[in-house]
Amino acid sequence: MLRKAGIVPSPLAGLPISLKDLFDVAGETTSAGSAVLRDAPPAKADAPAVARLRAAGAVIVGRTNLTEFAYSGIGINPHYDTPRNPYDRATGRVPGGSTAGGAVSVADSMAVIGLGTDTGGSTRIPAALCGIVGYKPTQYRIPTNGVFPLSYSLDSIGPMGLSVACCAICDAVLAGETPAIPTPADLSGLRIAIPQTIVLDDLDQDVGRDFGPVLQEQHPRP
Repeated sequence: MLRKAGIVPSPLAGLPISLKDLFDVAGETTSAGSAVLRDAPPAKADAPAVARLRAAGAVIVGRTNLTEFAYSGIGINPHYDTPRNPYDRATGRVPGGSTAGGAVSVADSMAVIGLGTDTGGSTRIPAALCGIVGYKPTQYRIPTNGVFPLSYSLDSIGPMGLSVACCAICDAVLAGETPAIPTPADLSGLRIAIPQTIVLDDLDQDVGRDFGPVLQEQHPRP
């Protein structure tokens, strides 16, 4: 209603955002994807990151599933089931992890932003597998208080969205800065290395079939 009236106090105002089930939400239990914490006492307060999203007018639509204790880049979960990659649910392909459900929620348009954590790729991997954008900022940019840890020295809080601009805006809100859309970089003359040997060993047949043609389409040889 506020947006229809032209009143937009924040770029995130009224937009649906999902939370990886590592973030404390007042009155709710943080399970971290584990059956061990299923009956843990509910959180007494929102994690600072969640509080900042609420203050910006974002609408928290729910928690998303993840690898147990965020300990995997695949996204599987034996306790609460594994979210299916939206590009091939029939086969049951994994969405990547550990922020598995967050990536699916964005790719499926259930949320504009999926808030996750990233230690060694836990927003970037599922974003890549689900065809969206994932971002890992520097560790101390966004407070990690009230977020179940995997590694105190490596964890970062990062957004996943449909575009770089979406992630940049959310990141600024989470960091307490004024949101701004980043200026596109000049990529003229950029050279990209393409693996040709060891990295491609045991490559999945379906992936291998599409690997070459996609690269040629996106980066044709001069």
